[in-house]
Amino acid sequence: MKNEPFLSSNLLLDNIEGANLLLEYFASFSKRIFAANDFKTILKSLYEELRKLYVNQRIEVVFWQNSQHLVKFSYNETTGQVTPDETLGEPNTLYHYVLAKRQPVLTNNYQTFCENSGINPGDIPASSWLGIPMQVRDKVLGALVVWDNNPEHYLRVQDKQFLATMANMAGFAVENLYLVDYIVEKNGAFLEGKLRREGSGDGNSPMPVGNLFSGGQTRNSVKSGISRLLQSALQQPAARYTALYLGTRQRDKWRLVEESFREREFSTLGNALLPGLAKAAPELFKDGEEMFWRRGDEAHPLTALFAQSIRKYPADSALFIPFAVNEIYLGAWIVVLSGNAESPGREELQFYRFIFYLITQLIEKRALLERNRKYESYLRHLERMKNMGELASSTVHSLNNLLSVVIGKGQVLQKKLHDTPYQRDLKLMLQAALDGANTIRRMQDYSAGKSLAEPETLDLNLLIQEVVDIARPRIEAEALSRNIHYDVDVTLGDIKPVNGDAAALREVILNLITNAAEAMPRGGKLAIQTTLKDETVIIFISDTGVGIPPEICDKIFEPFYTTKGKQGNGLGLSIAADIVKKHNGKIYVDSIPYKGSIFMIELPTAGDALLPKPSHPQFLQPLSLRVLLVENKGIVLETLAEMLEDEGCRVITAANAHEALLKFQRFRCDVVFADLGMPGINGVELARRLKKLNNAVPVFIVTGWNKLDDSLLQANGVIDGIIKKPFTMERVRHEMLRVVAKYRHFKKNGVKA
Repeated sequence: MKNEPFLSSNLLLDNIEGANLLLEYFASFSKRIFAANDFKTILKSLYEELRKLYVNQRIEVVFWQNSQHLVKFSYNETTGQVTPDETLGEPNTLYHYVLAKRQPVLTNNYQTFCENSGINPGDIPASSWLGIPMQVRDKVLGALVVWDNNPEHYLRVQDKQFLATMANMAGFAVENLYLVDYIVEKNGAFLEGKLRREGSGDGNSPMPVGNLFSGGQTRNSVKSGISRLLQSALQQPAARYTALYLGTRQRDKWRLVEESFREREFSTLGNALLPGLAKAAPELFKDGEEMFWRRGDEAHPLTALFAQSIRKYPADSALFIPFAVNEIYLGAWIVVLSGNAESPGREELQFYRFIFYLITQLIEKRALLERNRKYESYLRHLERMKNMGELASSTVHSLNNLLSVVIGKGQVLQKKLHDTPYQRDLKLMLQAALDGANTIRRMQDYSAGKSLAEPETLDLNLLIQEVVDIARPRIEAEALSRNIHYDVDVTLGDIKPVNGDAAALREVILNLITNAAEAMPRGGKLAIQTTLKDETVIIFISDTGVGIPPEICDKIFEPFYTTKGKQGNGLGLSIAADIVKKHNGKIYVDSIPYKGSIFMIELPTAGDALLPKPSHPQFLQPLSLRVLLVENKGIVLETLAEMLEDEGCRVITAANAHEALLKFQRFRCDVVFADLGMPGINGVELARRLKKLNNAVPVFIVTGWNKLDDSLLQANGVIDGIIKKPFTMERVRHEMLRVVAKYRHFKKNGVKA
């Protein structure tokens, strides 16, 4: 068993400020290595940068020589240079293995790995060994190797990720030098003269090819380099227009990256060629070979691309060079020619090929920079994850202590308040506390790599009823505080049981219900529905809220992605998606901006028998009305006031009609409850006087006379409803909602002055 890591790279890869340090390290290294003008400088820069971190390890680089022999380069302490160390004649080494597999190899037991893989370990006294192939496009140039002979040290996945980025940049720099030197060497004085004439204008200074690949690391620097190369191509006598295009594999989305032309009349040609590119045959890009097109050649594969587009311009032919980038993007470089019915000559064609190579290298450089930026973003993500993990670990203990008190006290109260109306509320409170404890447990299990709790057979309809009851107080309070209304519709269909973790699934549904309410800041309709399709239970949770923009629908289930700003942490939906996935289910979202969203969860069934259909859970909205309660009997007044306040109403009480008239105007009440048999002015006469002040305010009569019926409502025209004693809150609520709904122009607190 090996000890904890000892590498100095830990300071960079594990330190809480490591992400920022690593970004600075990459920026410094890339600037240095892309500015290198020869092979030895590249290797020396790579070695010196790595030696800052891997102080006690052996750093090696191997390269193919003439595609046959593998040469190992190491740092020479005497000369201070990276020089050839040896030629690996034995073809069955771990170095050859990495190059053949084209994938990194990481082992902390070198000898055993070689033996198990049938590889000759040679004379290397390595304990830990890490090899990263240097690969540019489909070509493997060599490999970067770091190994350690101390069995107390070991290499990790973080080292592999870090060194892979370093190897990518080094390989790219080496490939540039290899091919530029080769092309210049093969074309001799021709290219040298061309580069001199077209680089500076004075015929003496060569075009700064190296500067195209060094220095700036921005989008503008790459685009500037491509622009200079296109302008160089126009120095050919026949060249009139040239442009670079990029598209996708679908070939229906192309864009003009950069263009250059001699005469202004060619300024519109770039956009004119775009429709033809979208229709170009895929075989043109599969072969990747340059093609020459002449005007009038109707049988040519490029006629559909050029014939209609170029007919308005003084051009006779075109050179078309297709290419691909990262197996994702397609590209095309086009040079439009005039006065040249024949294919370009050998030297001219070689010059175009040289320019094309430099252009594609700049594009590859841009792609590499994009990959590095993604890696930087990933590092920032890891740092945030690490900080959050540290915060979570420091709070979990405190939360468990608090929940222990809530659960313990709740269970004690359950025993003391057995067979009382509070029993159901206590049950829901304890269920919520236990779910909270299970959520904390899942966080701890997730960090330890454990799965969900042991699954049990569940009735999702009953589970949803529990969640609705748990969510009700929060949503009612939100509606009351914002003075809005939520219309909640729960439709539970015939379903079959499922297997799962009840606490985890409650967490998912509660999260979706809460999100739906938050998506309706002005109120709206929240619908929850269950149904059965084949052997799958489907849960729909929909809202009529602000909706989700199409461009982010695919991102909302990603960790830390949030549209709530500082109010959200971006973990709710990602955790929900992870829980559903662990239940072998699926979660989808469909949304229309400013119309609403629908979340759908699919879970496999665990039985053939249909479950008994439960009664629909009541999701009662807070009434949030200002009620004037007129009653001369103290005990009845107190009871009805408490019941109304429990439903979210603000209650103003009055002992007689005179006091009621004063308070009605002072407090601008929404609804009035008046006792029928008050001394002096009875409830009906009070209702008549109140209606003169504001005819839009509903007035209810509260009476113990059972013989009083609805004929009273029709006879006087001032009474809107009758509440008979003894009354229940369900009856009071039903009557209030029924009557208020009749007043289409009803406005709360809207009494006339």
